[in-house]
Amino acid sequence: VAHPPGYPLFTLLAKVATGLPGGSPAFRVNLLCGLLGAAAASLLFYTVFRLSGSYAGGILAAGVFSFSRLTWQWSITAEVFSLNNLFVGLLMALTARFEEASTAKERSKVSKLGAFCCGLSLCNQHTIVLYIACVVPWVLSQLLRRRELSLGHLLKLGLCFLAGLLPYLYLPASSYLNRARWTWGDQTTFQGFLTHFLREEYGTFNLAKSETGSSMREMLLFQLAQMKSELSLPVLALALVACVSTAQTKQQKSSVIWLFTGMLCLYSLFFAWRANLDVTKPLFLGVVERFWLQSSAVVAVLAGLGLASLASLGRSTVLEGSGMLPWLEWLPALALVASQLWANYSTCDQSSNYVVDKFARNVLSSMPAGAVILLRGDLPGNALRYLHYCEGMRPDITLVDQ
Repeated sequence: VAHPPGYPLFTLLAKVATGLPGGSPAFRVNLLCGLLGAAAASLLFYTVFRLSGSYAGGILAAGVFSFSRLTWQWSITAEVFSLNNLFVGLLMALTARFEEASTAKERSKVSKLGAFCCGLSLCNQHTIVLYIACVVPWVLSQLLRRRELSLGHLLKLGLCFLAGLLPYLYLPASSYLNRARWTWGDQTTFQGFLTHFLREEYGTFNLAKSETGSSMREMLLFQLAQMKSELSLPVLALALVACVSTAQTKQQKSSVIWLFTGMLCLYSLFFAWRANLDVTKPLFLGVVERFWLQSSAVVAVLAGLGLASLASLGRSTVLEGSGMLPWLEWLPALALVASQLWANYSTCDQSSNYVVDKFARNVLSSMPAGAVILLRGDLPGNALRYLHYCEGMRPDITLVDQ
C-alpha cells in the first residue's frame, strides 16, 4: 500500500508495467508515466479542437503544457502526477463531448462514462475532487434543463461513480494478504482504511500536519509567477482572451469556457487556502508547485481557445478571405511550443543522470554481510529500498525505517 491516500490505481498500473519485458522496473514505470503524460496532451488537444475546430489551438494547448518544465519533469518520473494530468484532460474532453452531443441518448452515454471517470480519478490524486465539484453540477443542470434527468438516470450515474472507486478495494485486500515486503499503514480495519484514505496522518485537506504555511495571497502570487514562468506571458494572455471574448460575444460553447474558468478559480483559491507550506523555502516550493500542474492544464486549454477566438475574429474582420490567416494562427502556436522545447530540454533531459542509482549501489555494496541499515529521508530511503526490494540487490541485508 502506497503513501496516503493509497493511490491504488497507480499502484496497480505500475504492477502491470513492471511485468512487461525490457529494462529495469524503474524504467518500465517511468515509461508508463511518459505514456500517461502523452495521453494527457492528446486529450488537451482533443478538448480545444472539439470546442473550437482549431488544430493550431489544440497544438498550442498540448504543446505548451507538455513541454513546460514541471509537466516534463513529472512525466519522466515514477510519480502520480502524469496520471492526474490524464484525468484532468479526460474530464475536460468528456465535458466538451457532452456539450457537443446532439441527442439525449448520446448525452446519457457520455454522462455515465464521465461519472465512472470521476470516481476512477479519485483513486489517484484527491485534488481533482475540486474539478469534479464543478463539472458534476454543470452536467446535472444541463440534463435538468433539457428534461433528461430522471431519478433512474441519477441512480445510474451514482452507480457508475461508485464503480470507478472499486480500485480502493486493493488497499484492504493488500493489507489483509500481507504479502508486500514494504507497505504503509494497516487497512484491515475500517478505521485504518479511513485514516489512510483521508490522509489523517498529514491532516485531511492539508498538505502537511502542524506546518505554518504562506498566506493565501502569497500562495496565489507564487502560483501566478509560476504560471508565467512555466507557460509564458503570451499563453496567459491568450487564456485571458478566451474569457474576455466569451463575455463579450455569446458563443455556443461559452458555458464550457466559463466552467473551465470556474474550475481554475476554485482550485487555485482552495489550494492557496489549504496548502499549509511556506513556499518561500525552496524545498516546500518544490512540493507545492507540482500541484499547480492541475491548474496549468486548464490555462493551456483556455489559451488554445483564446488563439482560436482571435483567428475567428480575424476571419470575420480585416483578414476575411486572406490566405495569410492560417499562417497567422499557426505561427504563434508553433513559436510558443518551440520556445518551450528550447527553454526546457536541457533541464529535463536526465537520460545520462545516474547519480542516485550510483549512490544507492555504492552504499549497499559497502555494507557487511547481514547488515541492518537504518533509513531516514526520502532520497536515501527510497533509493536503497528500490534496489533492495525491486531489483533484489543485497538480499542478505535488512532495511529499517527510523
